[in-house]
Amino acid sequence: MPFLGRLLIVIGDLARFVVTVLEFLVILQVVMSWIRIGLPLNRLTRLFYAITEALYRPVRAALPVVFGGWDLTPLFALAGLYIIDHWIIGSIIQVGDRLLN
Repeated sequence: MPFLGRLLIVIGDLARFVVTVLEFLVILQVVMSWIRIGLPLNRLTRLFYAITEALYRPVRAALPVVFGGWDLTPLFALAGLYIIDHWIIGSIIQVGDRLLN
């Protein structure tokens, strides 16, 4: 079953890359919201906000995450991405490793 094992590892690595990019975008969007990036990067900031809002929407639907004026949605989104990365994707890669050996 080496083919299936390698396939699972590749799928896990690709998924891990996507999750890492999403984590970076969440952090970048939070920092940009503090700095108030101006008009030269307006299209880029709209793209970051569109991507991160897609992550935040399920969190906001499940939990009221505004606490004392602070929006904690990015924190919960990062925690969810961490769980996906380390538990789900990590398990897929481990299964692939076991199939190789």
